[in-house]
Amino acid sequence: MVTIAEYDDVDPLAVLALNLTGLNFALTPERAAAIRKLDRRPFPFFAIYAVENGVVMGQVAVYRLPLVTPNGREDVGGVCAVCTNPASGRQGIATRLLDEAHARMRADGLRFSTLGTSRHRVAHTLYKKHGYADVFAPVILLIQTPRLPSPGPLCVRRAENGQLNLADELFHQAAAGWLGFAWRHASFLPMLVATGELGAGSVWLVWQRNRAVGYILADAAPPLLTVHNILLVEETDAGAALAALAHELDTPYLQVRVDQPPMADSLRSALCPAEWASWSTFMVKPLTPEVTVEDARRLFGVDAQRFLCSAFDIT
Repeated sequence: MVTIAEYDDVDPLAVLALNLTGLNFALTPERAAAIRKLDRRPFPFFAIYAVENGVVMGQVAVYRLPLVTPNGREDVGGVCAVCTNPASGRQGIATRLLDEAHARMRADGLRFSTLGTSRHRVAHTLYKKHGYADVFAPVILLIQTPRLPSPGPLCVRRAENGQLNLADELFHQAAAGWLGFAWRHASFLPMLVATGELGAGSVWLVWQRNRAVGYILADAAPPLLTVHNILLVEETDAGAALAALAHELDTPYLQVRVDQPPMADSLRSALCPAEWASWSTFMVKPLTPEVTVEDARRLFGVDAQRFLCSAFDIT
């Protein structure tokens, strides 16, 4: 008989083995403790598990995510770390866990559940069967460094530990007027570094002379520089900021994920980069009958191109 249990009621080593098998993610007891201590988004129970005869058969983590709407803040649910034991295939384990997660979100007063996934994964079909709909996908650009403009007065420097909170301050400046993931808990980037979701050396501050004007989250594996997120304040030129980073790291190619349509349009116009559709997708499920996917698109600014997000905001 399959029962539902919470993280504190199961063997943490069995959880680690499940995550390594299903997600190639080392969710050690120490890492789980750090996430629960530092990240304010997970529900108190952290994750739920399907257990049969003492064997952990599946997992779903449940988050409460702060989003911004025209009417102010509205928290939504976030589903992540969905995985099952290979021995539990085609037994409905994931379905039962998702149903339980949705029920707990409703009981907590949430109207929407969200998640990020890849459309080429089998799980994408499962989510659609559970009422999730694709709402937003980032743009992926491949840029050759010679096509970039001059950095001009911009330069980049890797953020030191004491400067991560400065990056958070820059986020709140740049997020003004946006909807969606335009609000974060305090010390968000330091939390991502401390829990291992973001590399300590992946945060680059963009400077205009002596003033910080944005940040770039990126990793270099020459000859490719992978930009996971770029966020700039005011009218700072994205092409010049990328040029400053490419110059600093001496890389000939940049793969850039862009989540803000105006920035993508600007880079397309200025650089004519290679572009392809991203498999990544942000999905939304209405949890109550009085709201729809169309309501979510309107509330979070997707259709108005005011939806702000990054790969690190979405579960």
